[in-house]
Amino acid sequence: MRSSVMRPAWSQHMSRIVVMVMLASLVSGCAWMQRLNPFSSDDDELRPAPLMEFTREARVRTEWSGSVGAGLGRRYNRLQPAIRGDRVYTADAYGMVEARNRETGERIWQTRIGVPEGALLGAIAVWERDNDRGSFVTGGVYADDFAVFVGTTRGDFVALRADDGGELWRVTLSSEVLAPAASSRDHIFAVTGDGRLRALSRSDGRQIWSYDTQVPVLSLRGSSAPVFSDPLVFQGFSNGRLTALRADSGQVVWEVPVGVPTGRSELERMADVDGSPLITPAGAFAVSYQGAVKSVRLQDGFTQWERPMSSFVPLAEGYGQLYVVDEQGVLHALDQGSGSVVWQQDGLLRRGVTGAASVGAHVVVGDSEGYLHVFAQTDGRPVARTRIDRRGIRVAPVSDGSRLYVLGNSGRLEVVRIESD
Repeated sequence: MRSSVMRPAWSQHMSRIVVMVMLASLVSGCAWMQRLNPFSSDDDELRPAPLMEFTREARVRTEWSGSVGAGLGRRYNRLQPAIRGDRVYTADAYGMVEARNRETGERIWQTRIGVPEGALLGAIAVWERDNDRGSFVTGGVYADDFAVFVGTTRGDFVALRADDGGELWRVTLSSEVLAPAASSRDHIFAVTGDGRLRALSRSDGRQIWSYDTQVPVLSLRGSSAPVFSDPLVFQGFSNGRLTALRADSGQVVWEVPVGVPTGRSELERMADVDGSPLITPAGAFAVSYQGAVKSVRLQDGFTQWERPMSSFVPLAEGYGQLYVVDEQGVLHALDQGSGSVVWQQDGLLRRGVTGAASVGAHVVVGDSEGYLHVFAQTDGRPVARTRIDRRGIRVAPVSDGSRLYVLGNSGRLEVVRIESD
């Protein structure tokens, strides 16, 4: 562990941010780039798979829907909704944060944490919004019983009162915040794009401890979110490692490689742990880009099993299974105890698939065309589909156990229930 000194983010990290944006575009948009190449073959290997044909066994019923600000913008922002108590908290990419009643969708409060670049009199200029030059919210949303936390590309980490949205405090960190926070009783944990995990005081944002890692030359745009499971906080880093630290002191308990950088070029050596780790009684699960999915023992980090895999979206669980969406859009169901493949669903190849969420007897993902795909947890067969947002879905649906909260790229928030026919 190394103590850190607060310093401005822009001058030190701008070049790395530019590289990450370019790389994320290449990784996610290689098919589009290939189609621009006049010498490439016009085959189906690079095209998104067509929508699957299947016999419908369930329907997706909307309970309520609403609009969240101006949406998620064109950057690869994953501003997943946060559920706490009887409320759902959301944010757009341009500084708007709001709370709604989970049952009715009624807006309880709405506030703005900053003025977007190019805004005029508090309103986002249309030209700036469409070219995404005004977006700046990149980390969030996280909520506990008392506060809501969001982070920005400017390095601001902001705490709002959960009851009315008033600002509690704001601190400036050393780099952009690209993931939701986590919390213990006394601390808020925030990770920044320069490879630092910090514990901040819940009362005023004062830094309690900081843990630093070596950041690779190239990495995906994004960051694994910290996960608190008393007494430890777990964090995946862009160097391919999963680290468990004591939440009270920042002392490293164990650290394991999930993805091992290999290859001759920096591109080949990318091994980010970009999807948040999943912590269950069976162990800690993490997956890396161009690496593996791995199960490790909570107390000492001992590897229980691992399987080659490449993914950069969050993991999900259900029916004793681990759900992993790989970089090609294949949905894998792995046995949590052994890592053996229970089933896999490859009907969504190259469709820009989100991370999964389980609800009831189903596992659900979104895609870049805005469709919500519903599969049976038992064998992965498709049972339902609906379109939520024509601008696409980038963030994984959020489950409360009976319903799903789906936020589309345009800012459309839809709360749905899966009902068997």
